[in-house]
Amino acid sequence: MLARLRIDSFALIDHVDIEFGAGLSVITGETGAGKSILMGALNSILGAPVSADLVRGGAKRCEVEGLFELHDDDDARQRLAAVDIELDEDGHLILRREIRAEGRSRAFINGAMVPVRRLREAGRLLVDLHGQHEHQSLLDPERHAMFLDRCGGLMPESAATVSAHENWMERVSGLRLLEREQQRLRDEEELRRYQLEEIHRIAPEAGEDERLERDISVLANQETLERSSLGLYESLYGSDDSIVDRLGHARRELEHLIEFDPSLSARIAELEGLMIGVEDSAAGLRAYAENLQADPERLEAARERLEELRRLVRRHGSDLTTIVEKATELEALDERSAELDGQIATASKQVDRAAAALGKTTTQLTKGRTRASGELAVAVAEGLVDLGMPAAKFRAELTPRSEPDELGAETVEFYVSANRGERALPLARVASGGELSRLMLILKQIIAEGDAVSTLVFDEVDSGISGRVAAAVGRRLVALASARQTLVITHLPQIASLADHHFSVRKTERQKRTVTEVVRLQGEARAEEIASLLAGDTVSDAARQHAQEMLQ
Repeated sequence: MLARLRIDSFALIDHVDIEFGAGLSVITGETGAGKSILMGALNSILGAPVSADLVRGGAKRCEVEGLFELHDDDDARQRLAAVDIELDEDGHLILRREIRAEGRSRAFINGAMVPVRRLREAGRLLVDLHGQHEHQSLLDPERHAMFLDRCGGLMPESAATVSAHENWMERVSGLRLLEREQQRLRDEEELRRYQLEEIHRIAPEAGEDERLERDISVLANQETLERSSLGLYESLYGSDDSIVDRLGHARRELEHLIEFDPSLSARIAELEGLMIGVEDSAAGLRAYAENLQADPERLEAARERLEELRRLVRRHGSDLTTIVEKATELEALDERSAELDGQIATASKQVDRAAAALGKTTTQLTKGRTRASGELAVAVAEGLVDLGMPAAKFRAELTPRSEPDELGAETVEFYVSANRGERALPLARVASGGELSRLMLILKQIIAEGDAVSTLVFDEVDSGISGRVAAAVGRRLVALASARQTLVITHLPQIASLADHHFSVRKTERQKRTVTEVVRLQGEARAEEIASLLAGDTVSDAARQHAQEMLQ
């Protein structure tokens, strides 16, 4: 249960520290006193969105902390452990939210900073907060299936349906992707085969065009290359005044000098090396010239091949390397097209299996909803009698869908006949605010009987009711509180008088600033608050006496 709620610098609240107990706790106060602020603070530690304007003016940050005592709540321990949330050694769980004036917020569980989603996970398992406008969700038929499933204890079947539908959708999506890929490949098949046949026919090699350009240059300039190569040979070796002859003369001169200075003998080897190198170069140039042959046919063939390759490049790529790679890709696409037939067959079977699994889960859910709808109609009818609507009739109508979705194989819509002799109509068309509040309370009580949350919170669930009906609502809240800690914001004395703990929210001024306070009421102070709820602004002795009688 929620044992303590501490709030600092949150909206109009400067500092509040409330200790709650088991059973039924009520919170009263005038309109605008700050009851909704109190609920907003509680909601913040349950992971609700927050904003910087919640920080009290002049403060750098606001902070809300809730202490939950769960040492005797094995169900809560197990549910929290299932999502890897551990209690401290005393069986406590502390949820804390810090909001800074610049807008950033931080969340903590037992002192460790966590993502806000972790607060939401913990909050869902600990507290069911029914806000003052939540009963409007009853007007949305899309929410009725959720109410029926929760009331009927069908949440496992509902979750299984959601999971099975997601799996089926994933399988269908995967199959559609494969089919689209196959269709695309089929649409492109004619072009792909034409391109591949042309590339295979021409059979280009990477760098072939560059080699052809070199060959064409040699063949087209054969005479120039032969004449110049032989001329170089003569200069290096063949003529009477060749470079080799001059190096030989230099060698002989050097041999004479060695007679005077033997250290010059090392130069002899250098000159001999130069002579050998020149002779080799000359021999190479002569051999090159002798191997050159005019070949007009080969020249023409090379030019035609180069032009063919250039046309291929213009049509299919930026260069021959790209075209060779493209041929490999086109061949792979042909192989992929062949593979897709088998993959589509496998994916189709997976879709069929997923559809069968979805059908199985929706069938189970439909059976459960059929049972639950009858039980819910009886339970709600009994509750409406107790809450002042003895002639009212209620039913949950199940209408088959054209095909199952994540909500099941049928739509669920609540129908109500509020008065005797009237035909039942969709809830959104007939229910008043007070009727919605009563219906929501009944549904919450039914849900709570099978729900494991340790704390229930009702924010003005009693709107639109009074008198005997209010007393009946109070009795139902007492019944709820016998099994779960129940917090109720109310303006009805009939409900306030039944509480185990009573708190009053009030506005006051401190240092010329408005402040919201929360005061625990006991004894005469509590009787005075209830008398104020009975009488309004002017509290009479009769109202005080009536309040005392109600408390007794």
